[in-house]
Amino acid sequence: MNRRDVQGQKQLSPEWEAAHRELLKSVKQHPFISQYEYSAHATVDGRKIYLPAYIPYIGPKYFEYRPRVLCYAINQNLSPHVQWTKEWIRCWSTDIDYAQDRLNRAAREGRAIPIRPYAEGFIPLVALLAIRRWIETRDGYLLRTIDDVVAVTNFVKFSTAKDASSSSIPNIWWRECGSRYVEHEIRVLQPDIVIAFGQRTLAELRRRLNKDEVSEYGPELLGCRFPARIPSIKSRPLSSEESKIWNTEILPLTSRMREPKQNSYHKWKIQDFPGYFLDVLTSWGCARPQAD
Repeated sequence: MNRRDVQGQKQLSPEWEAAHRELLKSVKQHPFISQYEYSAHATVDGRKIYLPAYIPYIGPKYFEYRPRVLCYAINQNLSPHVQWTKEWIRCWSTDIDYAQDRLNRAAREGRAIPIRPYAEGFIPLVALLAIRRWIETRDGYLLRTIDDVVAVTNFVKFSTAKDASSSSIPNIWWRECGSRYVEHEIRVLQPDIVIAFGQRTLAELRRRLNKDEVSEYGPELLGCRFPARIPSIKSRPLSSEESKIWNTEILPLTSRMREPKQNSYHKWKIQDFPGYFLDVLTSWGCARPQAD
């Protein structure tokens, strides 16, 4: 497996620099939305410090590769029972510039991007499947490392303080994050493919992409289940045909992903959940294996 490079060692294109600057400018102008007082915060010198919105991770070669893939998970799990939450909140609350660029800063420092399904390998592998699907009907090639060309973020930029479940997210957060941040991200990054993780994420992205000022970029929207509470290979064994697809078409793509360092807060889990990726392909009409 490839080990993670430090992003700062890679030369960034003028397009990357311009997009990064524009996205940060927008977040600095609008760091919060309505009801943010229900979101995760730290207490510093007796004062509550709320975490601001943040911009997507943008692979250093994102603007130099086609198709451009922009992935949306739901929101960050910053509930108190998660061991790394206090460390993150303490860091981000004392350095707002870092907090607003937290995903790119993590990659630049050689750490896992703090989006759980990305760190566990689900999002990068689904992005690779989407790219392979694209090049089967269009011109293109499979790149060496997905992490260098993908963009990823959460649709909702805030995390509820007490509950990690997506059902706890206020509806107004979905609406305002969509209009204030997500639409701008799509206009700036101009993806060819947008991948939504979770039914609500897919519905909200479809709503945003139907707007004239966003739809002009014409990205293809793909959706898949959010990788939580999904059956492992023990409870969902593969048929012989599914095993063939997994071993010959899906698993080899992991050589094009950077595995997190051993001391990362999350480890890859993709090999324990092959059925998830087969279901993704089936939902996209790419694979319809027959049961034994």
